[in-house]
Amino acid sequence: MKIHRILGAILLCMVFLPATARAQGSGITGQVHDTSGGVLPGVTVEVASPALIEGTRTTITNEEGRYRVIDLRPGTYTVTFSLAGFQSLRRDGIALQAEFTATINADLSVGSLEETITVTGAPPVVDVVNVRQQTQITEETLQAIPVNRRMASWAAILPGATTARPADHDVGGIQGERGAFSIHGGPIVDQAVDGMYQVLLGGRTIYSFNTHAIQEVVIETGAGSAESFSGGSVLHYVYKDGGNQFSGTFSATQVTGAMQADNLSEQLRARGLSRQLQQSGGLKESFDVGGGIGGPILRDKLWFFAASRASGTGQYQSGNFYNKTQGSMVYTPDESRPAFTKERFRDITTRLTWQAAEKHRFAGLLSMQKNCTCFYMLLEPAVLTAPEAVGQHTYSPLYIPMVSWTSPFTGKLLFEGAASAQVATNHTKRQVESGVNDISITDIGLNRLYGSRALNLTQTGSYTVNPVRQYHQRLAVSYVSGAHNFRTGITMSEFADPGPGRFTDPNQISQGRSYTFRNGVPESLTLWAVPHGLRGSATNTGIFVQDQWTVDRMTLNLGLRYSRWQGSTPEQVLPAGPFVPERTVQATKNNPLFNNLNPRVGLAYDLFGDGNTAVKVSLGRYTGVEIAPVANPAANMSLSTNRAWTDTNRNYVPDCDLRNPAAQGECGPWSDLGFGQARAVTTRYADDALGGLNKQSYNWQGSASVQHQLLQGLGLNVGYFRTWYGGFLATDNLAVTPADYDPYCIRTPTDSRLPTSGEQLCGFYDLRPAKFGLVDNLVTQASHYGDQKQIYNGVDATLNGRFLDGGQFQGGISVGRTETENCFVVDSPEVAREGFCKVVPPWSAGTQVKFLVVYPLPWSLRTSLVYQNNPGIPYTASHVVSNADVALSLGRNLAGAARSVTKELIPNQTFFEPRLQQIDVRLSRIFRAGTSRFTANVDLYNVFNEDAVLQENTRFGDTWREVSLVMGGRMLRFTGQFDF
Repeated sequence: MKIHRILGAILLCMVFLPATARAQGSGITGQVHDTSGGVLPGVTVEVASPALIEGTRTTITNEEGRYRVIDLRPGTYTVTFSLAGFQSLRRDGIALQAEFTATINADLSVGSLEETITVTGAPPVVDVVNVRQQTQITEETLQAIPVNRRMASWAAILPGATTARPADHDVGGIQGERGAFSIHGGPIVDQAVDGMYQVLLGGRTIYSFNTHAIQEVVIETGAGSAESFSGGSVLHYVYKDGGNQFSGTFSATQVTGAMQADNLSEQLRARGLSRQLQQSGGLKESFDVGGGIGGPILRDKLWFFAASRASGTGQYQSGNFYNKTQGSMVYTPDESRPAFTKERFRDITTRLTWQAAEKHRFAGLLSMQKNCTCFYMLLEPAVLTAPEAVGQHTYSPLYIPMVSWTSPFTGKLLFEGAASAQVATNHTKRQVESGVNDISITDIGLNRLYGSRALNLTQTGSYTVNPVRQYHQRLAVSYVSGAHNFRTGITMSEFADPGPGRFTDPNQISQGRSYTFRNGVPESLTLWAVPHGLRGSATNTGIFVQDQWTVDRMTLNLGLRYSRWQGSTPEQVLPAGPFVPERTVQATKNNPLFNNLNPRVGLAYDLFGDGNTAVKVSLGRYTGVEIAPVANPAANMSLSTNRAWTDTNRNYVPDCDLRNPAAQGECGPWSDLGFGQARAVTTRYADDALGGLNKQSYNWQGSASVQHQLLQGLGLNVGYFRTWYGGFLATDNLAVTPADYDPYCIRTPTDSRLPTSGEQLCGFYDLRPAKFGLVDNLVTQASHYGDQKQIYNGVDATLNGRFLDGGQFQGGISVGRTETENCFVVDSPEVAREGFCKVVPPWSAGTQVKFLVVYPLPWSLRTSLVYQNNPGIPYTASHVVSNADVALSLGRNLAGAARSVTKELIPNQTFFEPRLQQIDVRLSRIFRAGTSRFTANVDLYNVFNEDAVLQENTRFGDTWREVSLVMGGRMLRFTGQFDF
């Protein structure tokens, strides 16, 4: 679909949809008294700021003397109070951040209306109205601290934030756009622009937000309102509007490997890292250049802001090299060609703000990008992957158009609507060194993958094309009085079917097969149902109602959200492949059809009535935004089957009829006898896994906190947070029962580093040979079998303050942990293995200390620091046990003629690497000329050249715990920024 068609559809949607809207944003509220303490109704309250294209907003106090103005842009405001018979009062210099409600009270003295008293004071630091937990990062802060303005930067300065993968830990921008994170045990972070949620795929690496176009970032960390889609943290990006004055910015930075120190320590050398390997474990390159300009097209009528950015990174991976003998069945490291990541992001963003009439404001945004994660998942922790065996992900086309409308119809009634789209196509391509005849090989003895990609049949594990088409709409209406901020509306998201005819490549996985070796010797092979792909569409609809009701010093936040997730799949014909015939997939509807009622309530109490101390409690139920049908018939087919392989003649060719499921020649039987059939469906879904009220997976989040202003501009926040999950699903193979499994024990290897060195471990099970290959899966609620748990508990204590002229402190400590329990049996009793089915990490595993400091110096100098102290990564030991060793206890060979099994020797979250500590500093010099300024920055990352381990080999053997990735060494970076 062409971009003008999408924009046209969005504009038509805004014309014909009913006039309802949202009231998201900042606000100012308060109460007006006379000097005797009596409340004053009928006071005219005028809020003015250059940030408002309309200039001013006006309201009147109610019978209790209360007022409230909502939907304000971040900026500096003046509030004027006027009433006949009283002197006017003007409060200047109210710096309002995004998603913050400032309480500004006033006492009016008797006098002439023409007399005006002007008061200037520090803005409040405690929000005594909202229960939402959040952190604001202003553009001023972004420019002052040594961060790279990418997603990983936010995790570095947020206590309680945990990156999705340890390998995403960033030093000086080395990680590029990777770095999705979660907070307080919640789901992975969501991202929103003007309140419109953007469901970003690919581990949040497809789309890169252009920070040159962003005025402020608000990170919502808890107590989301009824309008929130899910319970995850939300990054709210507030884009620049332009304004009545022309302004612009330009910045540039580039770093090479020569600017990074070697942090190879004796401990790392003892763990297998030679200097040659470690010098290939750091920065290859990093650059970021861009700028923006904005201003009036028509003063007070039409503003614009346009920005462009190009950035890229490259990071070497320790101990990983290209295969010198690519095209053969052998991996031979080419030490002259170390593996490295490569990311490229290009963006052009344009935003228009139009005051079409006194009560109608429109904003439009268009972001166009062309991006590449050119070695996708090279740093995945499970296995060391040769660079030619990973996919090249390119995202083109890629653009996000958006339009919003706001109408403050009266001083009490606000309408607003918005719509956006995300149009992208993810091309997963082969590396140039990999051809269609290069079969994927995983060597479980060496813990290495080479040849080509063969992990699954999606874009993350095979070579395919994945179009992304998303459409989002939001409509709401707010009624605002002094005591109430009532709000209701609807949010809608559609994830569209990209169309037929894309799944035709029989080499979606090379030769339709992959091999498993052990120390260079074939052990098994996997046959894949290629070509294959999933078609389907889903809609997510939410209707919400909420009210902020202020009674004296207490504000109740009451909300309820109804959400509906509905999916469908079209009829689909998948062509025949190397091991499967042509397959016909029937169309489905209401697949699934979940309805949810999610209450979200909270209370904020102004403890002493002075706006300096707030006690807040909240509780909410959340369900996620789903982008696809849950039970796609094409996914419920058997997509692969394994079979043992004994390469007796060492020719690396399975000498058997691969299409014959029975054991013959060098090959064992198929592990799934439903594989390769035209209409076979080996997985079915029970009714309670496809629909019902409150049957969708969910989480509850609760919090209790105290916020207190210690000094002018300095606030303390201490809070308790709890997140717990439910609605888990379990897969039950109805063709077998727990009685069909035979128990056995193994003898652990002798190694002083193992807690069970040389001991016998039991609790393992193997399916009886008579049942091998029988698959009849039923997906249903896990509660039918037992009680599955996932619970987070934690406490945060943070400080947030500003001082002097531009000084700032923000950060604190977070202590928490997530406990999981899954100690019930569905099929194999091994799932409930004692010591492994229940995981309770130590509190130290979730303890973090993070803070930032900005300190102004004389002579236009400024310094800043970012400090992190995070837990070390957990490590385990997976052990490959031969059939011969298993048979000593089992009394027979493994089912399916398997030559080995892999078992965990150490429970997860039991043993950890030493803690990670990182200090980054910046020294800035500001040069001014009139209204323009140039800022020169010198950054030093990882000041003490720490060498914390981020990734290591967890496969027990000679290379167990050898390090493959450490945090980047000390890095020097120069940055320049020109603002006018």
